[in-house]
Amino acid sequence: MRELPHKIFTVFLITIGSLTALTIWARNYTYYLLPLDERPVYQRYDELKPEGIESHGYGIIGTAIIFIGVSTYSARKRLRKFAHFGKIRDYLDFHIFMCLVGPILVMYHTTFKFGGIAGAGFWCMTAVVLSGFVGRYFYRFIPKNIEGQEFSVKELEEERQKLLLALKAQYNLDDEVLKSIESIGGSGTGDPNAGFMRLFWYMLKVDFSHRRYTRELRKILRKHSVPSQHIKKIARVASQRLVLRQRILVLEKIRLVFHYWHVIHLPFSLIVLVILIIHVGVAVAFGYTWIW
Repeated sequence: MRELPHKIFTVFLITIGSLTALTIWARNYTYYLLPLDERPVYQRYDELKPEGIESHGYGIIGTAIIFIGVSTYSARKRLRKFAHFGKIRDYLDFHIFMCLVGPILVMYHTTFKFGGIAGAGFWCMTAVVLSGFVGRYFYRFIPKNIEGQEFSVKELEEERQKLLLALKAQYNLDDEVLKSIESIGGSGTGDPNAGFMRLFWYMLKVDFSHRRYTRELRKILRKHSVPSQHIKKIARVASQRLVLRQRILVLEKIRLVFHYWHVIHLPFSLIVLVILIIHVGVAVAFGYTWIW
C-alpha cells in the first residue's frame, strides 16, 4: 500500500508530460514536417520560428522547468533543512519529469533545427537526459530508508535476519522449511565477488523469475501443511528477503557504477548550463525578449 501513492504520482507525471508533448505536436506538426526552405511561406511562420512568440515561449518555459527540476531535487538531496519534506525518491522522479519535459519544450523551441551553439547545447542536453534515465534505473537497486539515506550491507543483513525471525515467530516455520525456501531463491550466482555483469544477469533472472519463485514457494509451503491463509503473507516476506539478498550482492558494485555515472552526467550538465547562459545572453543582446 505504501507504493500506491508513489505509483499514482508517477502515472500523473507521465500523463501530464505525454499530453504536453502530444498537444504541441498535434498543434504544429505540419510546420515541423516542412523542409526548411518552405517554412518562411507557412501561414504561422512568424509565431513558430525559433524567435517567434510561440516557439520562443516554449524555450523560456522549458528552461524554467529544467531549473525548477534541478533546484528542487538538489535542495532536497543536499540541504538538511529539507530532509523531512517528502521522500527523496519522489523528488528524483519529479526531477526526471521536469528535466524531460523541459528539453522537449526546448526542442519545440528549436523547431528541430540543431545547428550552431544552440545545436551543440541541445545534443549535450540529450546526453544528460539519456544518462539520467540510466542513472534512475541503477538508482532503484540501492536500498534507502524513508529519509532517503542509503543502507549499508550490514543494515541489509540485519533486515534479512529480522524477516527470518518474523517467519519463525509468526508462522512457526521450522528450519527444514526455511532451508527449502532459501534454496529456491539461490539460483544464479551467490558470490558477491563475481563480476558486475554476472551479478547483473543474476538480478535480471530474479526479476523475471518472480512468478516461478512464488509458485515453487507455494508448493513447498503446501507440502509442509502450512495453513492456506498464511501462504500469501509468507510468500510476501520471503520475496522481501530475496530482494534484500539481491541488493546485498550488487550494492558495492552499483555504487561504483554511480561513481562513473557522475563523471558523465555532471560535466554534460555543466556544459549545457554554460551554453544556455551564452545562448540567452546573445538572444537578449539582439533584442529577443519574448513578450517583454
